[in-house]
Amino acid sequence: MKNTEQPDPAERPNIVIVIAHDLGCHFGPYGNAIEHSPRLMRFARQSMRFDRHFVSSPGCSQSRSSLVTGRYPHANGQFGLANWGWKLNDDEILLPAALRAVGYHSALIGIWHLHPWTLGAFDTISDDVSTLDHSPEGFAEVAAPRAAEWISRSAPKNQPFYLHVGFWEVHRPFCGHTDQKTAIPPASADAVPAYLPSNEPTRKEIAELHRALSIADEGLGRILDAIDDSGLGDNTLVLFTADHGLPFPRAKGTCYDPGTKVGLLARWPGRIPADSQCPNLTANVDIMPTLLDIVAAPPLPQVQGISFKNVLLGGDSRMPVRTEVFTEKTYHEHYDPIRCIRTDRYKYLRNFASRPNLVLPSDIYNSPTRISITDDEAIWAHRPTEELYDLRSDPHERNNLALLEEHKSTLQTLSDQLDAWMRQTGDPLIRGPVLRPEHGD
Repeated sequence: MKNTEQPDPAERPNIVIVIAHDLGCHFGPYGNAIEHSPRLMRFARQSMRFDRHFVSSPGCSQSRSSLVTGRYPHANGQFGLANWGWKLNDDEILLPAALRAVGYHSALIGIWHLHPWTLGAFDTISDDVSTLDHSPEGFAEVAAPRAAEWISRSAPKNQPFYLHVGFWEVHRPFCGHTDQKTAIPPASADAVPAYLPSNEPTRKEIAELHRALSIADEGLGRILDAIDDSGLGDNTLVLFTADHGLPFPRAKGTCYDPGTKVGLLARWPGRIPADSQCPNLTANVDIMPTLLDIVAAPPLPQVQGISFKNVLLGGDSRMPVRTEVFTEKTYHEHYDPIRCIRTDRYKYLRNFASRPNLVLPSDIYNSPTRISITDDEAIWAHRPTEELYDLRSDPHERNNLALLEEHKSTLQTLSDQLDAWMRQTGDPLIRGPVLRPEHGD
């Protein structure tokens, strides 16, 4: 019989979150790059794998803000990247602070990618933590040994801890280190995601991404070994996830599934069923309320996510956590306001400004893969105001149904739901354009 009871407050688990950069679900347990992620494969056999997990936004700081506030970027103030001047509202309560209130010691190592004011939520901060996304500590080869050493030597013995570790990988430039350019053969054609051209430049880039994945995989393994070798494995809840999709066209920076669907693996021996799968829709905005629920912390009324504690601890996975997920983009490098609702079957996107099909981050725009795309219309054609996709018949979101009469009812229903969500969560985009930080509050 599954144990779904709350842990005794005196026996709260340690919590470790490892978050990879730009990885999506492109790693072994999701059927991708299996040979490049052996530790992740082993970890998945000890974990619950979430098969339909989505982030709030396809941007780095924005997605991470939801993970640690349980709130959408338009509600917590993180409309864009920290390194472009955006920051969380000054009154946001972050996950480490909420855990501190119930007795946790919190530590941060590696990539954080949120404004420096948020560091005060942690008790321990490693050297060179990156708030702006360009510190050497973010490389897994640096962050993982530091995290392992902290677990082995510095983690409190008589107090639960929360450790947050951020890896640079697999952000561009792949492998992070510019001197790691040893030639490697192109990946096979079947290793290329279906939304990308399977040509030589793309296959070379996928091979480089796989090398970066191998580094992240080794880093995770080192952290897991430290947890287990220190005798902490049985009472440590470990999560591995990513901030958004791969750094390629039609993924990162878009609200299509390749941009917002990410992997999530969760291990807690004896409490989370090993080698199990969750088919439910979940969102990274749900992670904070789930963790607070697990440790019996008082609920925070401002949190907008939904706890999936019951499913995580072995409850009936047929009971839906939510019937839809919401995603958004306001800024990455450029203003590109999009709001989106995704259900089991349909996705509806509303584009609030006249833009080309793809507004790409500069590193993706200048990439060999993007340069190799000869279909100019795929990038530069005018993006419609509304998009509607039937994900059962069109999983790659290519056939826009928004203007077809037979789908008018579905479009209206989803449009109304999106409007209601924007009103309920106080989205300022309802009132008009969202200005950059230097132009407004």
